[in-house]
Amino acid sequence: MSRLMKSIKVPVLFTTLFISLEVIGDVSVNTTITSDYVFRGISQTNSSPAIQVGLNYQHDSGLFLGTWASNVDFDDDANAEVDYYVGYTSEINEIFSYDITYAHYTYLGYSSAVDANYGELVINAYLNAFTLNLAYTADYANAGDTAQYIGGSYDLSLPNEYVMTLQAGYSLGNAFKDNEYVDYSVTLAKTLYKFDFSAAVINTDLSNVDNADLRFVIGVSRSF
Repeated sequence: MSRLMKSIKVPVLFTTLFISLEVIGDVSVNTTITSDYVFRGISQTNSSPAIQVGLNYQHDSGLFLGTWASNVDFDDDANAEVDYYVGYTSEINEIFSYDITYAHYTYLGYSSAVDANYGELVINAYLNAFTLNLAYTADYANAGDTAQYIGGSYDLSLPNEYVMTLQAGYSLGNAFKDNEYVDYSVTLAKTLYKFDFSAAVINTDLSNVDNADLRFVIGVSRSF
């Protein structure tokens, strides 16, 4: 999930609503500019830059909800992705926490005859610097096929407050048939003047598949 939050100017009406919500929780807005929007190893923008924005509300009980958006380019009519999500997070102790999220992915720009929108259940578990990701959908891209994702990552703290993240994941299920694949990446990140900068090398074991080859991605984000 990896994929939620960013920054916009909010009308007075919504600002008032946010003030009311903050009494019992936190509202955050975030923005990202990236050289390529990559999801599970595959570019969603045809190897082109993306601007992303998200809004998240976190209740003190652990419940959260929000929305996230980005431009996309699949060499078809789709030009934007807008996601909606709701979930629950809990910290068991100082070293272990988890979150469970239902996300609904929608794609704008298609004609009324095309509907690739679908929902996915995502579970993340965090143990110190390790993260485990599990995801399942019964209707991948609204095509009636199941799909699963199993992933993991490790955050390594480096000198001068740099963080290196080593990540790998496996996409499988009927939706991929003979094209089940592994994605993997190495990301170097640092926070500077409240901006989060990152540079990543990303690849998959897919061959002869558009936008799934080795790529270098840089990005900057800011949360409010």
